[in-house]
Amino acid sequence: MTVPSVLSMYGIVLGHLTEENFLYLDLWSEKITLTPILFVAFWSLADPWTKTITDLASIPRLVGLIGVALLTTGVIASGYLATGGVGAYLASLSAGAVMGIGASFVIVESETVLRKHFREKLALVLTLKNVAASVGFTIVPALTHFLLVETGLRVGLLLMTIAFVPTALGALTLRSPTPQRASPYRLLLPTEEDNELGIRISSDKEESDRRNSGLDNVGYDGSRQDGNPAPLFSEINSIYAYQETDEDVELFTSPTVQSANKWKQEFRVARYFRFWAVAVTWIGIKIGALFFWIMVPFLFLKRTGVGFSDNWVLLLVAAGISSFIPSLASYWSTTTTAQYRRIYFGSACWLGSITFLSLTYADEYYRFLICSLLGGISIGGLLACKDLTRCDVLGNQFAHRSYKLFSTVVGLGVLTFSFVNSESLCLYAAASLQFFGGGYWIVPSVWEIVQARRRREG
Repeated sequence: MTVPSVLSMYGIVLGHLTEENFLYLDLWSEKITLTPILFVAFWSLADPWTKTITDLASIPRLVGLIGVALLTTGVIASGYLATGGVGAYLASLSAGAVMGIGASFVIVESETVLRKHFREKLALVLTLKNVAASVGFTIVPALTHFLLVETGLRVGLLLMTIAFVPTALGALTLRSPTPQRASPYRLLLPTEEDNELGIRISSDKEESDRRNSGLDNVGYDGSRQDGNPAPLFSEINSIYAYQETDEDVELFTSPTVQSANKWKQEFRVARYFRFWAVAVTWIGIKIGALFFWIMVPFLFLKRTGVGFSDNWVLLLVAAGISSFIPSLASYWSTTTTAQYRRIYFGSACWLGSITFLSLTYADEYYRFLICSLLGGISIGGLLACKDLTRCDVLGNQFAHRSYKLFSTVVGLGVLTFSFVNSESLCLYAAASLQFFGGGYWIVPSVWEIVQARRRREG
């Protein structure tokens, strides 16, 4: 609930800075603007390495508390940064990066523990997780505004660290179930567990229908995706299920050869167009959510000249409320077929693209309000099913083995926007990337569905 809503917190901070310096404020001249950009970039860059640490760590509570400590440190540093305190230059380079690494620790560890404990009710648990994020998007902007009005900018940001108290309490509850790890030599013997791809929640009839449809895990180039096991469309994809680390154990292989093979497999996926298409789309999703939360208050105050009205706070609260719609619908998106999930994902991309284009021209309160509502729906929909959709396109094996390269490309792509000092250019870039992603997901999926119906009718 608290970690994803950090961006909306900094949107409120920038809104207050705009009110205080209404006539001459330049968004990119404020050092605190760099903080949320670095936060998103380093969150993505740190994810694969954090995943490695969480797999090795035997105390989930400690890893979670380290993440909370890093998040709190970043917020405190940005409190001095926003008001030009001592060490502001150093804080501008470190606050966002520290917060991003802390967010990665908290989210990766908590999701890993959830998947370990809730293997049978995972779809419901993930839906509740998305609803919790929407609760944070709704509450945190209002809480931040209240604290900043009552105490001032620096003290208010320091007090915002109380939002991480529930995060710390939640981290204290993290624990892994009793491990049932077997000797690697048992991998030589076939077992029933070796054939599990995910958590089945569909009937045998639906499974037979999917096999007869001939569409299982078919890539956009018309061929099966590189020998990967076909994802089970009416079940939770195995990317959502926790995978034990000993699944990749290779016996009688030297560590040097095994490491070389892993790096070779890591970069092999970069030869495929769909890898770069997914990476570009994910950069659009990341920067779209980033600039939406931090720019809406700034653009509203600069264009309408409302001054000290609190209407701009309601814009972010309205976006948080509208994000409940896709959060509640995320249960359907994790259990429907891959084709319809791609259409759903692509539609959310196109909705985000329309929203960002509209924000470049909005100049009235009600237009901003409509953009906020549509933006909340788009961001909620994209965040709810982005991981599952990525595996639908890349395949489970490629998605797993290329995760480090993928996260690095996305993180560096987001980081490049720290050098773009134009609000309109950032919004146009987010709109263009999401429009491309929406077309890549919708058009081939619709074509596959039409072809399948023609074959059945013929």
